[in-house]
Amino acid sequence: MNATGTLVGETGRRSGARVAGVGALGAGVLAAALGATGLSAALDDVVHRGLASLHPPLPATSTVVLGIDRANPWPWPNGRLADLLDRLHGNGVRGVALDLPIQAGDSSGSEGDARLARTLFDHRVVLGVALVPQAEGPPRALLPPVEFADAARLGHVLLQPDRDGRLRQHPSQVLATDGIRWTSLPLALVQAGSLDGRGGRKPPERWRIGPVDAAPTTLRAADALAGQIDAKRLQGRWVLVGLVDPALQSPVPGPYGSPSLYPIEYQAQALAALLQGETPRPLPGIAQALLSLLLAGGTVLVGMAGGGRDWRMPIALLGGVAATIALCGWLLTRQWWFAPGGTLAVFTFALLAWTTTVLRQRARARQPIPGLAKRRQLDAALQAARNAARPHALLLVEAGTTPTRDAGEADACRFAQLLGARARRPGDVAAYLGEGRFALLLPGTPATAAESILEDLRQQAASRQPPLSIQGRVHACDASACDCPGWIDPGATVAQPASWSAAQQAAPGAPSHGATHSGPRQ
Repeated sequence: MNATGTLVGETGRRSGARVAGVGALGAGVLAAALGATGLSAALDDVVHRGLASLHPPLPATSTVVLGIDRANPWPWPNGRLADLLDRLHGNGVRGVALDLPIQAGDSSGSEGDARLARTLFDHRVVLGVALVPQAEGPPRALLPPVEFADAARLGHVLLQPDRDGRLRQHPSQVLATDGIRWTSLPLALVQAGSLDGRGGRKPPERWRIGPVDAAPTTLRAADALAGQIDAKRLQGRWVLVGLVDPALQSPVPGPYGSPSLYPIEYQAQALAALLQGETPRPLPGIAQALLSLLLAGGTVLVGMAGGGRDWRMPIALLGGVAATIALCGWLLTRQWWFAPGGTLAVFTFALLAWTTTVLRQRARARQPIPGLAKRRQLDAALQAARNAARPHALLLVEAGTTPTRDAGEADACRFAQLLGARARRPGDVAAYLGEGRFALLLPGTPATAAESILEDLRQQAASRQPPLSIQGRVHACDASACDCPGWIDPGATVAQPASWSAAQQAAPGAPSHGATHSGPRQ
């Protein structure tokens, strides 16, 4: 290869490397942005549910929800609520939490208030504390009446939905405007109900609620009060009492695409995850962004190393998908959660873009240009020359602005007129190979004459308005052998076809079968 051809090839490689670098960086930044903004949360849900299905089922949870519905609507007298707590204690429950708007001085009078306060203290009950979000700063705590708050443990019942309204994370501790760091209702219930001082790993300040294999059972509180629930269904269980009346409490979207849940049922889901030890905490934001950047950017960079036109890109993308899911699963075993949705979304988009590009290129390659032969017609003419042992010359030309960019359809049609005018003799064949690549078969033409024709084509193209920039090579075959098909292979370019490269490695400095070449001249 001459110096000009080497320079053109090196320029093309550098340009391709820059394009690959920019594409990889853009893919990484996009993946990090999608994960940080939560726009890919739906894909996170799919991955989380899929990974959860790979693990063996967890033991059945010992959590029961007692709902107060519209059949026996709230408010209940405080004395009646005390009767319910006494009934649950007699059934041998392990602990009780109330997420109810309890008020003092109701219809049961001071005697009912005193009974409820005493029952709360005797049975180690946990009361829910509503945290009202403020426009600025921490939320504000709404405490139960003081006589009840002093008799029970307290736990917040704040629900913090994601951007799409679904509840996927549970805040185990929240700092309020009063300066108190409130423990959540499920965590306070476990701490209050453990007579042996429950040990184990300290729960994180925030954990993700995953799919629960054995969802907590929801029963009617009125049935429990009337003794219509078998005591075995309550014995040794953690019980949460709350509203399941849509007129008083609106359901909230469940975690990971599950049906809507009442707030008390969501608290039960969080409690079940805590009891099962499945409390993965999200990776810090900077770690999430770096992992997304490395996974998405690195995969796209590997895929574009071959110019993004061969099968390296889809193979790299599929490998990136597998690596992302494997990393997510490995982190879950360490109780860390990495949001893979943004990275997987970028992989999906890149795979669709690659598929669309390849299909368009192939369709464009099959689209004939008026006045030029197709690839199969050129192959037939080459085979006829080979069978007849006729010497011939083959011109390979690319028309485009730069050596690394395909010519547009307009440029291809303009250059086709010049090339077609050169196929003057009956045996000459001017063909379009696709992607801005052309070929001109000249039987009985020596290499020097073919070089002159190539130079004349270059000058005519440069004189057009707007000018066309072309680069080309000449391959001449004698009567003994022909290796032209290797030069027009779809994977070869006029800058360095596979057959020319192989010939130079086999015999440096000596052309193969009279092959010559010509790069773009300055």
